[in-house]
Amino acid sequence: MRRKKQRRRAALAVTAATTLISSAAAWAEAAPAAAEAYTGSGPAAQGTTDKIPGFHLTFEGVMVNLSNPPVLVGDTMMVPARALLEGLGYRLEWDDAEAALTASRPAGPTLKYWVGRQEAVREGSTVYTLPEAPYLDEGLLWIPLRPAAEMSGLEVLWNAADRSVTVRDPDARIAFSVGTRADSGGYGTPERLLDYMKREMRTDIRFTLIPPDHYREKVNLMIAAGDPTDLMLIARPYDYDDELFRSIASDLTDLLEDFPRLRALAESESHSVRTIDGRVYGIPRPFDSQNAAFPVIRQDWLDRLGLATPRTMDQLYEVLWKFAKTDPDGDGKDNTVGLTGRLTVNGLGSFTWVEQVYTGSPARFAVKNGEVLDAAAEAGERRALGWLARAYENGVLDPEAPIVKDEHVTERLLQNRAGAAALTLDQAAALMADSDLTDKWAPIWVPLPSLGTETTEPVAPWNAEGSGTYIIPRTVPHDKAMKILEWLDQGLAMQQSGEWERVPGMEEADRSAVANLFGSTDLLQSFGSPVQQLPDAVRQRYEETVADWRQASYERKTLPKADRVLRNKEYIQMNEELEKLKVHVIIGKATLEDWDRHIEEMKKSDTYRRMMAELQALLSE
Repeated sequence: MRRKKQRRRAALAVTAATTLISSAAAWAEAAPAAAEAYTGSGPAAQGTTDKIPGFHLTFEGVMVNLSNPPVLVGDTMMVPARALLEGLGYRLEWDDAEAALTASRPAGPTLKYWVGRQEAVREGSTVYTLPEAPYLDEGLLWIPLRPAAEMSGLEVLWNAADRSVTVRDPDARIAFSVGTRADSGGYGTPERLLDYMKREMRTDIRFTLIPPDHYREKVNLMIAAGDPTDLMLIARPYDYDDELFRSIASDLTDLLEDFPRLRALAESESHSVRTIDGRVYGIPRPFDSQNAAFPVIRQDWLDRLGLATPRTMDQLYEVLWKFAKTDPDGDGKDNTVGLTGRLTVNGLGSFTWVEQVYTGSPARFAVKNGEVLDAAAEAGERRALGWLARAYENGVLDPEAPIVKDEHVTERLLQNRAGAAALTLDQAAALMADSDLTDKWAPIWVPLPSLGTETTEPVAPWNAEGSGTYIIPRTVPHDKAMKILEWLDQGLAMQQSGEWERVPGMEEADRSAVANLFGSTDLLQSFGSPVQQLPDAVRQRYEETVADWRQASYERKTLPKADRVLRNKEYIQMNEELEKLKVHVIIGKATLEDWDRHIEEMKKSDTYRRMMAELQALLSE
């Protein structure tokens, strides 16, 4: 029930996002000609005045607090002269006889305005023609915002998408927010990284690091609330149809002309590339395609029991059975299981790798010889479910798998209660972070090499979903978007060259933040990876395993665009029923014969045939 509510909230969030953002776009298009007088872009809001209906006025890098809300006169935004100019550091003198205001400051130009005259003077000689004449109202002199700010050396920037005006000091640090998925953990504040970025990159970053669980729902809710970050990671960009995605994300095509590195990512074969009608709307976060969960195993338990590293599913089952039944930790208690993990309400969760081994595909829908195949409807899926059901029935698989959470899985591993689990390399190495690996009883977690069956080729881990794509929301002004891209480009360049590793004083939270922000194309070399902290002998085992994995590739064999089709409500319901049945077969609430009947009925249904036809059509796009 809880997950149904979560899914309902996520669906409502996407619907609300569509309504909110579409309304904003229509609002911008209907803006009066006055908006064009403020064409430009600007940084993140810091103290916003929203008194003119439909407009936001923001000051950044300057200490201005308006005493009265701005007003529109014709097409011009007018503001109280005293509040604006004193906030900018001017000393004011009023000449009652001339009805003139003179503003001067030690490190800036002298300005002069007259009531009722559409001109102003800068430094006593340069005359500016004003769009509207200053006027007095209830003892306050009102002047046009843009000329006053620009004559003072400031930028006035207009963003049509959300009808906002920003006044900023061009020499101030650019401020913006970044939201990303914390795949590498490290939810603490990366203080030294932030200080470095302020000092060396002249950026004031506000991080939102979101745990992987329910990341998509959290992002949808932020979008629906009209509060996305200025640079936001979309975990699965094909969750959104073209119209909705365009209403959320900026078209980056032209902006990327100045950033060859970012353009190369956007035009790559990454699963997370998102283009619409040949236009680029996202920049994939770099990742290693084999950085995915795959079985890791207790090497010290193998050694203690005199067992060889398994290479097939039958061999793995025998090893796991002994882990569960022969007291591998030597404490004299029957308190271990062979394999732990988490079955979700609607799927195999931590055990999807078993499907991959038996079906040969890291995702349900695969491409072979120009045809889309459904791995769930093939014989390999049945064999995978049979293997898991047998393991569950015999106590080899954790009996609490249907109810545990991810954090409980980690606890089991740290408490020596399980001998294997599906983890990424970083997650496996992190299990040993606080262990003295010179102790002969210390837990040694190592990844398994490629796994196969007696009749199938070995498979390796493969990330079929990608690592997400960064978007810049449409509400971010052009100039600010360029600054964000410049920052992202520099950060990625430093990650690729290893320069982040040479920044002094970086702590765990800083290293994790770098990995979460800028990703990595080599899972062994990622900055901040706990793999780098392993003793040489253990790290060599990791390196040898990855070299074995590199022999397998599923490039161009998966269908990342499938999400565009699978979000159809009919297909969602049909596929959720299928995933639930998988779990029921594993825990003994249904039989493999029940599975066979369900598959046959599903394949005959009109809904299934339409879904497969639509998936096939994706190949011709």
